[in-house]
Amino acid sequence: MSYEDIPILVVDDAKFSSAIIAKALRSGGFSNVRFTNNPLQALRSLEKRPAQILIADWLMPTMDGLELTRRVKKNDEANEHFTYVMLLTARDDFDAMNRAFEEGVDDFMNKANLRGQLLPRVVAAQRIAARLNELLRSNRLLSKKIRDLQTTDVIDPVTGLGNLKFTIDRINDVVKQTETRGGAACLLLVGINNLDVIEEQYDQSVIDELMSGIGAKVRQLVRPLDVVTRPEAGMFAVITSQPDIENCTSQSFRRIFDNLYMHSFKTSEGYIPVVVGVSICAADQNTGFPHAKNFMRFAYDGLSRSFDTGIITVQPYDSTLAASG
Repeated sequence: MSYEDIPILVVDDAKFSSAIIAKALRSGGFSNVRFTNNPLQALRSLEKRPAQILIADWLMPTMDGLELTRRVKKNDEANEHFTYVMLLTARDDFDAMNRAFEEGVDDFMNKANLRGQLLPRVVAAQRIAARLNELLRSNRLLSKKIRDLQTTDVIDPVTGLGNLKFTIDRINDVVKQTETRGGAACLLLVGINNLDVIEEQYDQSVIDELMSGIGAKVRQLVRPLDVVTRPEAGMFAVITSQPDIENCTSQSFRRIFDNLYMHSFKTSEGYIPVVVGVSICAADQNTGFPHAKNFMRFAYDGLSRSFDTGIITVQPYDSTLAASG
């Protein structure tokens, strides 16, 4: 195996030991080695070009090896990197070893053993550092993939319905369609008013069964072309276009309220009753067409009133009220 590209930084203010280190590393094929006798210069060097292995003297005049280790490890943490730190010392006692390890040092070696032990220890250090940096790289890629999935994923895994992002996209689609072709965009929200009580009594798996059942019921109660989503844990949305805003009435969607309000859904823990609120909000050329988030906010205010009154709330979109809310 070639070690030519393994970046190593040596920090030692003693020319004699630096010469021994240089010779040992060259004999093992390590050629990407930087030397400095100044710990501060070493830190600046690492900021510009990280090393995989740091070999440093424990005792130096401007900064000892333990302080250097602390700063290097802190910098590593900020940059998701791993630097294997090996300290050189004339000490060879158990207390010194424990102190070094507690400060984040990965290995330390008595200077008297440099010729015989340095090279095999560096080879071992290289394998550990390479593996840990590969794991850090994999973790960064995995974290990025998770962030990307969170950004692009549009499906609620419990119900199979669209999530909040999907809901916003579909509302905007319906608004654009009705704005171009005429008619009204209608948004209906169904909220589970007693979800807090249910969550106190049942495990998450049972709640997931309940939400899946409610979602399936809502789908049965709407037209085939209506879009049903689950934008929040305790909320379902129905997004639809109507030929006229007069069609967006409580009577048009009464069947949803009647089939859900105080209805009990079967789960593995028995039948669980739900108390719902229903809000209907509609927009057309006369009311103006809102952005999906404003549409949602306006309908959500109506849902709060439905919770309080126990009846369906119906209201055309009003930009002035939305802005004040």
